[in-house]
Amino acid sequence: MGDGITTQWILLTFLQDQKCSNQEYKKELETLENELNKKRPVISNYSCLWRNNQDSDDDDGELQTDGHFCSDIRNICREMQPDVQGNAVDVGAARQIAANLIEIADQLNQSVVSRASDNLVRRMQTRISQDWTGLLSSEVERLMRQGILGLQQFPQEKVMLTLTMVLVQNIGVHAPTLLRSFFSTAVQYINENLQNFIRDQGGWGGI
Repeated sequence: MGDGITTQWILLTFLQDQKCSNQEYKKELETLENELNKKRPVISNYSCLWRNNQDSDDDDGELQTDGHFCSDIRNICREMQPDVQGNAVDVGAARQIAANLIEIADQLNQSVVSRASDNLVRRMQTRISQDWTGLLSSEVERLMRQGILGLQQFPQEKVMLTLTMVLVQNIGVHAPTLLRSFFSTAVQYINENLQNFIRDQGGWGGI
């Protein structure tokens, strides 16, 4: 979808950039990130360096034995991470896209989302994971037919995209063991149902 930004990384960034006190959920998110990085181990060190250095802004850029500065490496790694195809992901761009979607998510009726999440979990527990994409699609369509108050100014597809990500977050927080499998389900749903919309916006950068 262009510029190394993929559905996986946008969804992961959306989940990571929201505060949550559930430690089990946080561990599942970390495991999920590691799994995505391992798909391209040759360049996974970029992600490790970025994570290890993102909280070290007080360093003055000490000189290393090879003549390079820590701050130079940190600045590069802060901006770049690998995606699952091996392209460089612009972390800053991914976080801005996620922030735009989080702004919409904050306007959703949380009680409606919670009920939808509970309904999805109940249905998922009686079906094999291969059926989950259909279950997610049905739930999103049901909510859209019901109407999402206060979001009429946004394109329908953008609301569907945000709603999908919020459902992943809610299910992950309340049933962390389902997070990684449902994450894959959501990525598949987005790529199959909203890819044309994303492409029409000029890629993820236009979302």
